[in-house]
Amino acid sequence: MNDIKKLLGKRIKELRKNQGISQQQLSELASIDQRNLSHIECGDTFPSRSLLDIAKALNIDLRDLFDFQHLEMTAENMNKYIKNNIDYLSPEQLKIVYRIVKALR
Repeated sequence: MNDIKKLLGKRIKELRKNQGISQQQLSELASIDQRNLSHIECGDTFPSRSLLDIAKALNIDLRDLFDFQHLEMTAENMNKYIKNNIDYLSPEQLKIVYRIVKALR
């Protein structure tokens, strides 16, 4: 359960930051105390009563809060996954991946 709390907290923080919302803004939108939101994002508290409010405030489906597989993966595992799946991409998809990687370097 502790790992889930940490991952969920990281995911909420990631989604909040991706939308350019401050902790204060999200706490107001979700009608929860900012300190409570801070504890949730740190993985200290599981927001069972606030999950729907947080998802609604972020304008996402509830299931999107639990999409944190990428947060669990190590760099080594991500690298292996990419190498194992690169051959299955279409030429157009491969061009997109190439442009992304080139832009990141």
